[in-house]
Formats: sequence, C-alpha cells, structure tokens
Amino acid sequence: MVSNHQLPHPQLLGMKDTEKALKEELSRNFKGHGQRLCMMSKLVLAVVKMCTVNFAQLALVINPLVKKDSNFKRIQRFMKSYRFCQRCFVQFAWSFYGTQGDWIVLSMDRTNWKFGRVNINILTIGISWRGTAIPLVWMLLDKRGQSNQSERILLLEQLLDCLSLEQQGLIRYLLMDREFAAHNWLTHLRQKPFSFIIRIRKDAKVRKPGQMKEKHAWRLFQCPHFRVLRKPRVVFGHRLYLAGQRISDKEYLILISDQPLTHGAPLYGERWGIEVFFGAIKSRGFNFEDTHLTKLERIDTLIFVLAIAFIWAFKTGENLLAKGHQIPIKHLKKRKAKLVSIFRLGLDHIKYKLLNFLSVFLEIRLLSCT
Repeated sequence: MVSNHQLPHPQLLGMKDTEKALKEELSRNFKGHGQRLCMMSKLVLAVVKMCTVNFAQLALVINPLVKKDSNFKRIQRFMKSYRFCQRCFVQFAWSFYGTQGDWIVLSMDRTNWKFGRVNINILTIGISWRGTAIPLVWMLLDKRGQSNQSERILLLEQLLDCLSLEQQGLIRYLLMDREFAAHNWLTHLRQKPFSFIIRIRKDAKVRKPGQMKEKHAWRLFQCPHFRVLRKPRVVFGHRLYLAGQRISDKEYLILISDQPLTHGAPLYGERWGIEVFFGAIKSRGFNFEDTHLTKLERIDTLIFVLAIAFIWAFKTGENLLAKGHQIPIKHLKKRKAKLVSIFRLGLDHIKYKLLNFLSVFLEIRLLSCT
C-alpha cells in the first residue's frame, strides 16, 4: 500500500495535464526536441500566471517539485540554447489572422528602452487587427534610435520569404509612422505588390510635378477636416498622393501613399494597434521591461514566448466576446472607453483559471489551426 504522503497532489497532476495539452498543441506548429517544447509550454503558462518576464518570479511556478534555483537555471538554459523557427511562427500567427478577410493590413513600428548600458530596440511587423497588432516578425537593433533602410528591407524580406505568393497577395497596405519616410525606403516599397501609407513630418518639402518651387507640407492642410489632394505631388523624390489635416495649432496629420488616400484616415488609424501590442507585452501585460537579459539572441527567444502568450490571450478574449461576454465601459469627461482590451480580457480569464487550478483545456484548443 502506498502511503498518503507519497501520492502526488491532485493539483500538480492537473498542472502536468495542462502543460502536456499545451505542448501537444504547440508541437503541431513548432519543431524541436520534446524537452524543449515542454519547457516552452511551461514558460508560456508561467508568463501568463505571473505577468512578468523576470526569471526569479517565473522560477517560482515553472516546476514546484524542484528547487527554485534549479528552475531558474532551466529558464536560463532555454533562453541560451533555444532558437525558434521564424517561418513556423509566421505561419502559426497567419493561420489565425491572415485568413480573416479578403485582404489584410500590416503595420511596422519600433519600441525601445534601455537596461543599464544595453539598448533594447525592437523593430516589428504585425497584422493590424481589432485595435491591436498580431506580431509576425521582429528584429533586435543593437543601437538606439531609428532603424535604417537596410534593417527595414531585411525585416520585410524575411516576412515575405515566410509567406507564399498567395499569402503575399492578401496584403493590401503597410502602415508606418514618421520615422519611415525616406527616399530609398520608398523606392523599395514601390517595387512591392502592396501599397503603403506613411505619416510624414509637417515640414516635409512638397512640390507639384514639373515645378521647382517647394513648400512645407503643413501649408497644404490648414483646415481642421481631413483633406485629400486629388493629384499627386513630389515628396521625398517620388510622385505620391497626399492627404491630411490640422489637429491643433502645432500638430498635423499628413499622409503619403502610392494610392489615392480617399479612405486614408481610417486606414492609417489602424497603425495604432501596433502600439497597443507593445503596451500589452510591456506594462499592460507581461512587463517585458522587467527582463535582465542583455544578449539580443536571448531577448529574441523571450519575445517568441511572449508572442505565443499574447496570441493565446487575444484568441481567448475574442472567444469570450463571441460567447456574449461584455467588456465594461468607463465614462470619461468627454468620451466613453473600454475598461480593458480584448487581450487583457483573455489574459485575466486564463490567469484566473490557472491560479485557481481550473481547467484551461478549452482555451488551449483555441490555439488549434484546424
């Protein structure tokens, strides 16, 4: 007869079943040794539970049957040795959000902060979707400040290499902010099968084709409503369409594109979703800035774990809304706003279940591409 103290705790059995189910689901999309996939599943669950990337905190919940220091070293080894398959991840994310309509919109942007003397600077491309962005590819820049043309081209080409021609054909626009307005980058974009919309600085020089006289772009958009120029202008050495408006005394929204910008304002508005994604992996979700990693290849692996956790939480939030769940509304002085995002709705739902030892098998099944 086995004594009671030798029997595994039923809660631990449930956790092992959860890890196994998540591992089996992820193994359909990602390659790797079984132990590595097991550790990946443990990390995704730990990040969701703890809402941090701090290894000391994650080590508390990775495996309660071993010492914290051992868990800590296992996390370190995973980040050091595991290299994810970029193509696998792109196809994983695309299977959910690249097939939702007749065409999709991509956003490119960058987020950065500093840990000690190390600059953590991440250039990202994602699918704009329901107020956020679903990450597809990213690049760690070993510097402060803006990306350059070669870095942008490399990242874009990495994405396109991971997509079939049919998938590439679904891309309608690439949205970017002011730092991406430059002649050589525009030259590269104009060779692609999709269009672009880029916000430019108000003092960008603009002229009519065939004329030499230039003027600052803001002089064309003094009105408070969105104005669309019917004919193209020469800006950054290219004949492009312009549209824009004056937002305040010193602030202007001015857009350029290789296509007429009749619907430019709502389309460009989707670019804000990538900022929402950055916020979700940072202070509004997984607290990415808690990381003490300094080697870029290890940070790259950590982002991969966060991206999976983000998609899982977002898919869960969408599923809750589809079942009739309502996001609470808060009343501000001049407008109404949702109390939480779709991502946060899903994240809190999974976290609540995990922390209370409730089954998340239905939520794990949301990661199935079938």
